[in-house]
Amino acid sequence: MLDYIIVGQGLAGSLLSHFLLKKGKNIAFVDNNHTDAASAIAAGVINPITGRNFVKSWRTDELQPFAFKTYAEIEAILGLQILYPRNVAMLFRDVETSNNWLARLSDPALGDYITDEFDQNAYQQTFGSSVVSGVEFQQSGRCDLPAFIVKWKEYILKKGFAYLQENFDFDQLQVYEHKVVYKNLIAKGIVFCEGHAAERNPFFAHLHYSPAKGEMLLVKIPNYPFKEKMAKDGIFIVHLNDDLYWVGSSYNRDFEHNKPTTQEYNNLTNELSAMLKMPFEVVDHLAAIRPTVRDRKPYLGSHPLHGNIHIFNGLGAKGSSIGPYFASHFADWLNSETELDKEVNIKRLKTLR
Repeated sequence: MLDYIIVGQGLAGSLLSHFLLKKGKNIAFVDNNHTDAASAIAAGVINPITGRNFVKSWRTDELQPFAFKTYAEIEAILGLQILYPRNVAMLFRDVETSNNWLARLSDPALGDYITDEFDQNAYQQTFGSSVVSGVEFQQSGRCDLPAFIVKWKEYILKKGFAYLQENFDFDQLQVYEHKVVYKNLIAKGIVFCEGHAAERNPFFAHLHYSPAKGEMLLVKIPNYPFKEKMAKDGIFIVHLNDDLYWVGSSYNRDFEHNKPTTQEYNNLTNELSAMLKMPFEVVDHLAAIRPTVRDRKPYLGSHPLHGNIHIFNGLGAKGSSIGPYFASHFADWLNSETELDKEVNIKRLKTLR
């Protein structure tokens, strides 16, 4: 008998399986080839300081070091670089934003993340003289999520674990007191890591989601001088390989489908043209739905009536940063090694209604 069937091999499912395998668990996957996984096109930015008010991301002092450690473990397993440490260069084009940052500069909680590497003259040469100031943050980077997901699938298959490449069919799931059966798979439990598709999960229909559609561009920028930085000026420019860059992304809660739109293509190209004072070529335009949650904290827990049906979802836009820690935490909880963190336990939803 399997220990767990994992539904969805995006970032959440892949990370959870890593920690379950470390505990010697026998797993199987059901996944539709990552067709709807936001992580399959995400930049994987890990950024400790975010927002217009320049605040530390939620529990970043705890979550971010754990993420770096986890990706190093996975790199050793796969023989593949996944994490690329990169400073985040925030560009300011107005005095108000610059002053807002100056007001935050003395906050001791931010000290470990601030560098003295911001070279205004260098940035003005590439982004224009309207860059009035800025800052670079450290302990940040890019996680190559698409490469991780693809290579992790290859690793799972090589290890001989069952992997059904298909859309999950809830009509085929049989739930018993001490086991679940899905087609030819028999397991002690099942974990749903479906991303935004969880909105259609009949076992967890009571959970609240605020899905957000993101659109991004793949762009060629010959001779771009900041490959080792992640520049942000409303949108991000993140180096991928050679002259190819990830640019984005939009954040739209009002959407009709998960396909790229002409409107966002125009918005992104216009923003990039205003940001970047050098030629570029758009080579692709992609879109996906992020499984964001109203309080921006992930969902971990079990069905209230079926204790062997679980969910690990809602990592959202900061999945690269928060996913490793909570995947490990959830694996510990599934193995009865810890209590479930109240901040992420789905039981908290009683207070969100």
